[in-house]
Amino acid sequence: MQFTAMWFRAGAVAMACALSAAPALAQDARIAVVGEGRVVAVPDMARLSLGVEMRDATAAGAMAQVAEAMSAMMAVLDKVGIAANDVQTSGVFLQPVYEPGPRPDSPPVQTGLSASSDLTVRVRDIAALGALLDDLAGAGGNRFSGLSWDVQDRAPLLEAARRAAVADGRAKAVLYADAAGVPLGPLVQMAEDGADAVPIVMMEQASLRSMPMAAGEIEIAARLRMVFTLGE
Repeated sequence: MQFTAMWFRAGAVAMACALSAAPALAQDARIAVVGEGRVVAVPDMARLSLGVEMRDATAAGAMAQVAEAMSAMMAVLDKVGIAANDVQTSGVFLQPVYEPGPRPDSPPVQTGLSASSDLTVRVRDIAALGALLDDLAGAGGNRFSGLSWDVQDRAPLLEAARRAAVADGRAKAVLYADAAGVPLGPLVQMAEDGADAVPIVMMEQASLRSMPMAAGEIEIAARLRMVFTLGE
């Protein structure tokens, strides 16, 4: 009889512990989702990466040639109205130039030096881009590293992408909670993963003086992580 009483007391304690723990488990239940928002825009600005490379028997000679060509390119940019804050020197380099030796087993022979300098230029008049490239090449530019598209005023587009990301994250959380048959609680955590601008499908071509170019569209994307409570 004493054993039975002890068994009932132990069972009551275990049940009480389970009941007291159940609400804590419900309060701790959470769901984490990733919200994504995207806004498409037509570019109104281009970024050019280009420069000059010259070779000479001496470092001074090579650098002098590069300086002369870069000055001519700067003059072109100034003539067409490119603002000074839209032009940036992105690198100056000097390195030896080697040629194979006279025999297959001979070491390479230094024949001179190569000097180069690069510019990054923001071009806000896309229609003038092709003509500008021609003029820069005529001024001595012989290195072209790349072309990218962007928009001048990103702030409203980025805001729209972020709002869309929040709406997307909340919609996902509502869907998952509904599918699980539990109520969705309040948002308790939110952190942005990042926002990017990337080119997407090319749409409209404009035949400029030297090169057909397609600005197409760019996509500004925002991504964030949201955590909601469940069961409240």
